[in-house]
Parts: sequence; C-alpha cells; structure tokens
Amino acid sequence: MARSALLIPPVVVLMLCAAVMWYMARYFPFFTLEFELSPAVSLLVAASGLLLILVSSITFYQHNTTLNPLKPELASTLIRTGPYRYSRNPIYGGFVLILLGWGGYLHNLASMLCVILFVLYMNRFQIIPEEKSLEQKFGAEFEAYKRIVNRWL
Repeated sequence: MARSALLIPPVVVLMLCAAVMWYMARYFPFFTLEFELSPAVSLLVAASGLLLILVSSITFYQHNTTLNPLKPELASTLIRTGPYRYSRNPIYGGFVLILLGWGGYLHNLASMLCVILFVLYMNRFQIIPEEKSLEQKFGAEFEAYKRIVNRWL
C-alpha cells in the first residue's frame, strides 16, 4: 500500500474540502452562479447525505465490524446489505451529498469544483487502498461483490 494512502481520515478531507469551498466562494465571487438554490434545497441535499452516513454506519455496527477507514484490514465481515447493496462506499457518497448541499448554498462554480476534487482524492487515496485490503482479506467474495455493486452508485 502506498505510503500516502490511508493517512488522512475521510471526515478530515470532507472538512478541508468544505473549508476550501467556502474560501473559493468568498474570495472568487466572479464564479458566482446566476441562479441560487433555495437554502432549504441545499439543506435537504446535505441532510440526505447525513442520513445516508447514519444508516451506513448503523449497518457496520449491526455486523459487528470496524468502521475505521484507516484500518480496513480489521474488517471482520464484508457488508452487502442496507446501502451497501447499491454502493460499495455509501458513507463517502453521503460526504459528496453534504458537499453538494454546501456548494449549492454557496452557489459558486469554483467551490463546486472541489466536489470533483474530493471524489478524485477519495478514489485514489482512500477507496483504492481500502479495496486492495478487502481483496486480500475476503478474496473471491469481494471480487464477486465488486462485479455486482458499483464503487459510488
């Protein structure tokens, strides 16, 4: 596993992206979008992300396995129920929804680009290393799961 992988907790990456988005919206106002989403719509998108994270986390606890994204090798069970029937990474999908809600509230194109950077970063430095660890731990079972369920949606 690459030395740079699995070093920063995903929630820290989320908070850093949200801060950069705010910075971009504040200091690059010329990227402001002509249309504004209602704050209620932005809140609804972000709240749906929080709900997805909550349901996904509860699923981990129901299966008595680790929720620590920095130590996927400690997983005792390959979860394929709940939100994990539709996405291999619903918690990270929830993070994306939170960032999209935040970006909608900020209504700034430059800040919305941070959502794309978040997805790219998570793929490279979090999800791929996690998947390598799960492949080593669960072998053919994880390979079959990967063929059925997409990484994001």
